[in-house]
Amino acid sequence: MVDLSGKVAFITGAGSGIGQGTALRLARDGADVCIAEIDLDAAEETASMVREFGRRAQIVRCNVASQAQVQEAVDSCVAELGGINIAVANAGIGRGGSVLDMELKHWQDQVDINLTGVFLTVQAAAQRMVASGDGGRIVCISSLAALNTSQWMWSYSATKAGVAMMVRGWASELGPHGININAIGPGVIDTPLAHSLAGDEGGPIRTALEAATPVGRSGAPSDIAGLISFLVGPDADFMTGSYLVMDGGIRDARGGGLLEDPDTPLGQERARHMQASEVRNARLQPLIDQR
Repeated sequence: MVDLSGKVAFITGAGSGIGQGTALRLARDGADVCIAEIDLDAAEETASMVREFGRRAQIVRCNVASQAQVQEAVDSCVAELGGINIAVANAGIGRGGSVLDMELKHWQDQVDINLTGVFLTVQAAAQRMVASGDGGRIVCISSLAALNTSQWMWSYSATKAGVAMMVRGWASELGPHGININAIGPGVIDTPLAHSLAGDEGGPIRTALEAATPVGRSGAPSDIAGLISFLVGPDADFMTGSYLVMDGGIRDARGGGLLEDPDTPLGQERARHMQASEVRNARLQPLIDQR
C-alpha cells in the first residue's frame, strides 16, 4: 500500500463513482481529502466514509466550469487542510445524442465541464504546487471513449480525447517544477454515469459487455482508484504525460461495437437506459447551471 501520510488530495466530483472511490482509497493510504463537488448531499456521504479512515475530509461546493468556484475551492483547501499535494480532475458529465438534433447547451455543458473544467482544476492546483516548491501529482480522468466512439457518444468522446492531449502538453511544462501529471482512460466502470452505456448489473447490456471483456467483468471505481494510488505514489516518479487505458481488455475485443446499432435489441435497451439517465441529469442540471 502506498503511504500518503501527510498528503492532501483535492478531488473534483468525489461524491460518487470514480471520484468517491478515489477519495476512499487515498484516505486509506493516509491522505486528507478535499471533496470538490456540486452535489453536497453526495459529498457528505463521501466525507463520512473518509473520516472512518481517521482522515480529515473537507467539503467545498465547486462547479468546475466556473473559474471563480475552482479557485475558491483550491484556496479553501489550502487554508483548511494546509496545502495540495495531489489533484484528481475527475468531474465530468455525458450527454449522448445525434449531431442532427443535439442542443447547443448539451454540447457546451460537456465542453465546459469535461474539458474546461479539467483545465481550470489543473491550472489552479498546479499554481499552488509551483508556489509551494514541493512539487505534486495530478491525475486527469479521461475515458476509453477518447479512443472509441459511436453515433451517440461522439461529443463525450471529443471532450475526453481533449483531456488526454492536454495532459501530454502540460507534462512538459510542469515536470521541471516537480509535478507529474497523467491521464487515465477507464472502460466500463460501475458508476452512475456509466449506466446510460452499460445498464444495470445483471442486465442484458452489462451481461453482453462483460462477456465481451477478456477479464469477464465490468470495472469498479476501486479499480481506477488503485491505479490513481500508484500514480500519486513514489513508484510512479518517472511517469508523466501518459494516457493509461484501464478497461479489462474490451478496447481490442468485439464488445466495442455491441451497442452501436440502435435497431438491435441491445441498442434499444441502451436507448431506454439513456432516457432513464436523463432523470438524473435533470436533477443535477440546476446545479450545473449555477456558475
